[in-house]
Amino acid sequence: MIQNVLPIIGSQLNEYLKSSFGEVDDRVIVTSIGNSSGASTIDSENKITITLINVEEEKLIRNTGYNQFSGSNPSIYINLYVLFAANFPENNYREGLRFLSAVIYFFQGQHTFNPQNTPSLPAEVEKITVEIINLEFPVLSNIWSMLGGKYLPSIVYKFRMLNFNQYAMNEEIIPLIFTPK
Repeated sequence: MIQNVLPIIGSQLNEYLKSSFGEVDDRVIVTSIGNSSGASTIDSENKITITLINVEEEKLIRNTGYNQFSGSNPSIYINLYVLFAANFPENNYREGLRFLSAVIYFFQGQHTFNPQNTPSLPAEVEKITVEIINLEFPVLSNIWSMLGGKYLPSIVYKFRMLNFNQYAMNEEIIPLIFTPK
């Protein structure tokens, strides 16, 4: 599900940037900040890079116990921490700041994604809410060190309430694994 949700929201953000700035080229990419050697990813230059930096279980909504009627364990609700970084070279720094501002405007205008306003979401996604995460400088430094990159102007959002259950996983993953050739 994660592999579908981030590109779908990234695609909507990309369309927003295109319409806001009269862009023709895609400016949003879902990728890691750096490659395995720590170098910047070349394909992401002059783009907003979307990178998943953490996954956590939502503790506020937690069903416990086995459901005897459906014969399954309860759903798990997951939060994603997603970094949006303006990956623009020094000579285009201000343009990167302009695009980063547009990311903030985009999520300020649409902080909830559901099947009504985002029909391409996976069927099991009821609603995703998006909120800014404020990071202290030491935490921010640790994140960029962990990613293996030099700091880029960025913002972190928390995508709340992705619903994971075994039946959705079977429909999404199992056919990919066992598809006959």
